[in-house]
Amino acid sequence: MRVLEVTALESHILTMAAHKRAKQAIPEDAHQHYLRGAGLEQHDAEAARAAYEACLAGDCRHLNARINLGRLLHLKGQLPEAEAVYRASKHVDGILFFNLGVLLEDQGRPDEAMAAYREALVHEPGMADAHYNLSLLHDAAGETQAAFRHLLLYRRLTHPY
Repeated sequence: MRVLEVTALESHILTMAAHKRAKQAIPEDAHQHYLRGAGLEQHDAEAARAAYEACLAGDCRHLNARINLGRLLHLKGQLPEAEAVYRASKHVDGILFFNLGVLLEDQGRPDEAMAAYREALVHEPGMADAHYNLSLLHDAAGETQAAFRHLLLYRRLTHPY
């Protein structure tokens, strides 16, 4: 009978239990990077960006880190980088698509922005700002009826009575 022996050279091999603990530790560590980034945003955007990037390196599914990193890049004028961050998401989320829509508008891509806002509304139908932005884009495109429809939806969401 052969028995697996672990020597000093093989000490990097993990037992199944140790491997499971190590895998579970990564997202928790990643979330700590996210929390650090959120705390840094107001006074050190570059450090916050680095923290969000570290979070995503540890857990590429961390949606809030992705949204915040994309927004920081957008605010800094790094639009292609921000777009790449948003589009790399494995999750569908209303805020992510809304932010992507704003980014696409800022890049002069109104048709793609409208598609992003519509996708945001699929995931968050009550997102008033998406209706408002769609109203403006439809109006600029000369689509008066669609612009009016989204403006009415915006008004109903922001002034329910």
